[in-house]
Amino acid sequence: MNKILNFPLKLQLQLFAEGEGAQDNPDTDTTDGNDSNDKKGPSDTKKTFTQEEIDNIVKGRLAKERKNWEKELSDKQTEAEKLASMTEKEKKTYQDKKREDDLNKREAAIVKRELTAQAKSTLADKGLAPALSDFLDYTDADSCNRSIDKLQEVFQAAVEKAVDERLKGGKTLKKAPDNETQALQAEILKNMKGM
Repeated sequence: MNKILNFPLKLQLQLFAEGEGAQDNPDTDTTDGNDSNDKKGPSDTKKTFTQEEIDNIVKGRLAKERKNWEKELSDKQTEAEKLASMTEKEKKTYQDKKREDDLNKREAAIVKRELTAQAKSTLADKGLAPALSDFLDYTDADSCNRSIDKLQEVFQAAVEKAVDERLKGGKTLKKAPDNETQALQAEILKNMKGM
């Protein structure tokens, strides 16, 4: 029962490879009788690129990255030159200020992320779409709450206006004169009695 196989397993790994590698090996038979290449579905449409198009795409991306890299390098060089011209005390204050600015930016990003999550849940609790969170002020918690309240007021007013506009029909009907109403009632009574 515990017999060890001494022969290698033949796996058709080329079935999963791209390109024409499967066609080069005569031992592997990749056809199963169904010609799926004859049936073109909407998902079978693939864009093929020529070597020139690929070269142009790569050149464009390389140029873009090179431009970003050169800009970053020039920024670092100007900062290094600026630091070289400073005294030790100025360097220390400059680096401290830069570090503090970076920390403030990170803290502001974290606060905004937290306020956004809280605002979305608050909007959902108030029956408003969480997508309205894009229109809120995230400078601090109080301004965020004020902008949520203001947004709710404006949204409710807009909804009420739209509902009133839909409920409002055309012109109101004029009231029929009394003598015509009495004549109509008399005719109805007459028809009911069978006269």
